Amino acid sequence: MQLITMKRLDGQRGFTLVEMAVVMLIMALLLGGMLLPLSERAKSDRYKATEQALQEAKEALMGYAISNVRLPCPDADMNGSEDAPCVAGAEGDLPYVTLGIAMNDAWNNPLRYRVDPNYAIVITNPLPAANGYLVQNLEAAPVTLTTDPAAIIFSYGENGLPDDDNNNGNNIYIQDALIDVPVFDDSLVWLSKNSLMNRLVAAGQWP
Repeated sequence: MQLITMKRLDGQRGFTLVEMAVVMLIMALLLGGMLLPLSERAKSDRYKATEQALQEAKEALMGYAISNVRLPCPDADMNGSEDAPCVAGAEGDLPYVTLGIAMNDAWNNPLRYRVDPNYAIVITNPLPAANGYLVQNLEAAPVTLTTDPAAIIFSYGENGLPDDDNNNGNNIYIQDALIDVPVFDDSLVWLSKNSLMNRLVAAGQWP
């Protein structure tokens, strides 16, 4: 088999096609090795940005609770505002307009929100004292004073779909497992009832 050689006009020998193919293969391997870490870095950055958005949403919920002595209801009609009254098992988009924060995660999907309705009841005929709203709600339903969170905020993750346990409707939420089959890639934060009460007490909104 005769190799084809590229000759320069000055008579000096150039590269053979085999040599050029080897060089291109090496370059492809190097570029591939560089692109994979960049892809993983971009994915990691998106998860970090989403975690930051979730923490900001949690702080916004705390601020809303201090101002209104209750948590907001979820956004059921996707207009950014809460839709009251809440019902048991209330879940929807995070009411970003009501809270005054960004609406989406790093994949441009809306953040999701679930709240214990006893912490989000809207009183149409409020008591004279503002801190009576939440007191009345919780005293009327002491069974809800459990270790369950007052609210959770979560992102569907890269695939934009709820993880299997959530999708099955059993109210179990999974985060950060990043398992390929099935895909668990949701991220979430929760607002504990004790943390909420502590902030309300510190703000003078709890008796």
